Amino acid sequence: MKQSELRASTSELILERPATQLLNDFGAGKASPGSGSAAALLSILSAKMIMTVCEISSTKDDCRNSHNDFGYISKQIKEKIEPRLRELFELDARDFEKVVELRVLRDKSEDPSEKSSYSRQSLDLLETATDYTFEVADLSFLLMEYGITLFEHGWHAIRGDSGVSISAAMSGIMSAIFIINLNLKTLRRRNYSNDNLKRIQVIQKKLEEIQVRAFSCVTSISAESLDSIQLELLKGT
Repeated sequence: MKQSELRASTSELILERPATQLLNDFGAGKASPGSGSAAALLSILSAKMIMTVCEISSTKDDCRNSHNDFGYISKQIKEKIEPRLRELFELDARDFEKVVELRVLRDKSEDPSEKSSYSRQSLDLLETATDYTFEVADLSFLLMEYGITLFEHGWHAIRGDSGVSISAAMSGIMSAIFIINLNLKTLRRRNYSNDNLKRIQVIQKKLEEIQVRAFSCVTSISAESLDSIQLELLKGT
């Protein structure tokens, strides 16, 4: 579903709400927006931070050798990654709310046939919502890669922004892993669960590997900070 189709199917896009209202909506104890949308939101934040680093770094002569890379990364995020994450945010919020509604109808129904129908519909839609979360994880890995590249080659003075982009994308992936595993447990009697068990295991392994690179960025900036402070202390003696 494209953004225009999504807009036509809903009276309001959740991401168009004021920031305070959006945060309050997450804390309101309702099904929507829920954890799947939250994972997408974390990665949207990562995307925005990356775009900022690209924009600033592209104006710095110190980074001239990577200007083309910054342009490519920015283009990928503006045209593909961020728009899709926004769609996934809205789709998850809409469809998971329907999952919960169907579960309520299932639990209230006293007709076995009707109860079975509601259960089947809710599980079908949960599979769809889980697919959204898998896609959030995939896009978040791209953002982590971009964030690490920008930390290493972007303007040195804004590596805090690059660090936030890495951390937010990593949080998006970890959130997706939690959500997917929980959903697969719910779907354990379905082929979907068995078919996707290996996929989530691959994601978990991939996260472990890229975390090593992310933490190396933390180590490098910590070492620089320590060296700088010690140098100042030596100057003062």
